Amino acid sequence: MKRTFMAALLVCAALPIHAGEKLKVIDLSDGTGTKATQPPKVTSAATASEAKDFIVRLEKAMETGFNQVRSGQVDAVQLRKQAQSLAALQVEGEKFGVLFTPFHKCNEASISASSSWQGLIGGNQSQFENGYNSYNKERQACIEAAN
Repeated sequence: MKRTFMAALLVCAALPIHAGEKLKVIDLSDGTGTKATQPPKVTSAATASEAKDFIVRLEKAMETGFNQVRSGQVDAVQLRKQAQSLAALQVEGEKFGVLFTPFHKCNEASISASSSWQGLIGGNQSQFENGYNSYNKERQACIEAAN
């Protein structure tokens, strides 16, 4: 049993090495082109004030959406615009998304907010409840990290 396990472990370890030999860079340029562009540099980590500003805007967006639904005067265009604004905040929240940073819960709060809104407009009560409960927990964690 030990020999079989050891052989399987060695085979698994050797696969990436063998695959690495197959990957070679082939220069197909004619030599007169421009140099390869550098990947964009990672910006500095998000600050506490950015996290506070972000979570305030996220809370405002959620409150606006719920007020629209409670009023009963909401139409499909307003629902779509609200979903788009939450999706935009979710994309913006990706700057907080690096795991093991103090503000990663801000990104998770934006994801949960968008998910809960989709559950609300889609009529999926369990998705709404799970997303909203997660949003509240992650929002609170983000606020505590920002303070």
